[in-house]
Amino acid sequence: MIEEHRIGEFTLITLLDGIFLCGTEMIRAAASEEGAELFKSAGLPASGPSPEPINAFALKRNDELWLIDAGCGRELGPRFGKAPEALRAAGYTFDQVQGIILSHLHEDHVGGLINEDGLALYPNATLFLSEEEWAFWTDATSPEQYPRMAEAGLFRLATSVLEAYAGRVTALPANSEVIPGVSLVPLHGHTPGHSGVQIRDADQQVLIWGDVIHSTLLQLRYPDWSIGFDVDPQQAVRTRERLLAQLATEDTLVAGPHVTGIGRIRSCCSGGYRLDLSRYQ
Repeated sequence: MIEEHRIGEFTLITLLDGIFLCGTEMIRAAASEEGAELFKSAGLPASGPSPEPINAFALKRNDELWLIDAGCGRELGPRFGKAPEALRAAGYTFDQVQGIILSHLHEDHVGGLINEDGLALYPNATLFLSEEEWAFWTDATSPEQYPRMAEAGLFRLATSVLEAYAGRVTALPANSEVIPGVSLVPLHGHTPGHSGVQIRDADQQVLIWGDVIHSTLLQLRYPDWSIGFDVDPQQAVRTRERLLAQLATEDTLVAGPHVTGIGRIRSCCSGGYRLDLSRYQ
């Protein structure tokens, strides 16, 4: 089933790339009594893990077709890399995609931009990302400063992607409008230039919040629980806490690469939050 949502004249299409298992080895604070209670409340073993999606998104308006992130490609094995197939199933071809907005350059967001030969999968698309994100991944000193990321091949992949789209990469200042109605939102911490994507039309708005949340089960209830992939865990926590507190007072819809469905953030349970999907399923 293809999940679509209308935001004014925009159509937002969720492209499921695969399901990953988010356990205590990723969110270490969940190896606790509180974590066990959350896992059990979802019908899972007390030690987890929790199945979570990896999504990319297609955004359509009139004859324009954009992507927001691109999935894993071949980076995480055969259970992933399904976003391109989902795009085709929705009735679109790769050459129709004119732009791809990237929340950040981790492998589950950019691996799907290139094929097995390292060539651009979307031949007519320009990549858009924040200036801070571009600077981090293209800084020759970054692999030395973050050796674990270098050993995992993350800088190699980012370089391959940027080279495949050479001449078609645009780095934008924070809060920039990419196209009318679609803007970057700085949500730094997970990576130095990590961004959300705000979509507005008429009186409707959706925030695709990137990797602010990797597990709605765990991190909405305990926003101070970091995941091991955060480049700056303290900043990521501050960003998440600030954003959730703001969203709980607004009518903004939220979606994410690791969120199932679309809904609104509501306060609950003494310092925690929940995602209210009831009107959008």
